[in-house]
Amino acid sequence: MKARLVLFLIFTSTLGVLLTNGKSDLFLAQEILILGKTITLNSEIIISLIILCTLICVLLLGIVDRLIFFRKGKIKERIKE
Repeated sequence: MKARLVLFLIFTSTLGVLLTNGKSDLFLAQEILILGKTITLNSEIIISLIILCTLICVLLLGIVDRLIFFRKGKIKERIKE
């Protein structure tokens, strides 16, 4: 239940960032050159990248947690047999 609540809060914060559409200036806009293209990073993009990294970390932790507990279950079944 906690994971769903956290993901819901992350989704709503992302939606809030997208709906402000340039009205909030938390960070100064920065221009970055990647592969010959200039990309402007503003507040919305930076916050969205932070949220994306958080979601990827939560997903990876969930997968690792699932694999660890799945293996522990198999070990317990072998011991019972």
